[in-house]
Amino acid sequence: MKKVLMFLILIFSFNVYAEGEATIGSIKVNGRDATCTGYDCTIEVDSDKATVTYTKIDSEATVDRESGFSLDLTSPSNLIKIVVKNDKGDEVIENTYNITINKYEKSNDYTLKSLKVNDEEITLMEEVFVYNYTSKFDDEKIVVNAVTNDTKAKIMTDLNFEFPLDRSSIALDFDVKAENNDTKTYRIVVNRGIKPNTYLKTLKIDKINLKFDKEKLQYEEKVEYSVNEIMVEATPEKSEAKVEIDKPETLEVGENIIKIKVINEKAESIYEIKVIREPNLDKSLANLKKLEVSEYSKLDFEPNVLDYTLKFRDVPEKLNITALASDPNAEIEIIDNKDLKDGSKVIVKVTLGLDEAIIEREYTLNIVESKSIVTNKTSIVVSIIIEVIAIIVLFVLEIKDKKKKKYDKLNKIKNLIKKKKNVKKEPEEEIEII
Repeated sequence: MKKVLMFLILIFSFNVYAEGEATIGSIKVNGRDATCTGYDCTIEVDSDKATVTYTKIDSEATVDRESGFSLDLTSPSNLIKIVVKNDKGDEVIENTYNITINKYEKSNDYTLKSLKVNDEEITLMEEVFVYNYTSKFDDEKIVVNAVTNDTKAKIMTDLNFEFPLDRSSIALDFDVKAENNDTKTYRIVVNRGIKPNTYLKTLKIDKINLKFDKEKLQYEEKVEYSVNEIMVEATPEKSEAKVEIDKPETLEVGENIIKIKVINEKAESIYEIKVIREPNLDKSLANLKKLEVSEYSKLDFEPNVLDYTLKFRDVPEKLNITALASDPNAEIEIIDNKDLKDGSKVIVKVTLGLDEAIIEREYTLNIVESKSIVTNKTSIVVSIIIEVIAIIVLFVLEIKDKKKKKYDKLNKIKNLIKKKKNVKKEPEEEIEII
């Protein structure tokens, strides 16, 4: 079947060409076929020179231009004529081919049709080549997607960029080359976004005196065997943040993990508290039977009282502590007993290892500086001075009172005398002399 079709095509071609013996075929300019309709052909080239080639259908035909002639293209549109003649006896057949060669002007368009950074569309503006972009707080790569308005323009730079986490901003440059080789550099200034606030404002755990610090994410706390469940309250610093609490309903003996996740946009922080529930043991086995501080004679020690406040007028650098455990096998450790100041806490830790578990007891000595505190001797002296002053004041007041009473008595006597004198004078004034 294919052979039959090829045969028919050859016959058809022969018949067409046979009718136009003064014809040429396969016209090319700079190696590219021209588009012909009858004897009118057009082609576009991207050069200042053109080389025209063709083939003759009839070898006896003559052409006024030899195949392979060249010419300079001096204008955007150039018309070339090729005359083909064929002398058949008395008849001369002549045809003129009109070949229009359009000089192609390369585009100088290096503008962008669209621009995306990490899949986020950037609004393009005319004659603007610098753009700003704010990345996500944890972006480590910046991927630029740029599409040119002219499909023949080229992006000359790799558009995948590294953005190290220790950098807060970075300038990314890429070149766009137009078809005519004009080049423009675009710049994207990338600023790292601020991580959304994922801090907790408060964190309270029932039956645990948690020393919460919003920047501290890991905690470890112990609870006694009697504590088998706990309540957790967590409040984020920012109202838009969400809090998710993952905790066991019932505490197992040993380690229990509580996770508090704070989510704000795509950022999150996880606070983790390891709660160790102690086994069912008598903790008093690790009690101290004696605790003395040579610098503080007023310590009222009780084996089951674990917290003490020691007030000093001048806080010593360290305490001389004598501690004896009830069980001679227990180990005693003094913690943080140096460079003491107001607010220091000295821990006397007792550790007793048993077959089934380890029991720990911690006695806390809270150091307080109070300038109002005086020694016993000073207190006695001050008390005596106060009493003496009081006696003197009372004595003076009593003397004043006696003087006042005496003065009042004298005044009364004077007043009585005056009255008696007045009584004697009155009758003398009433006697008439005749």
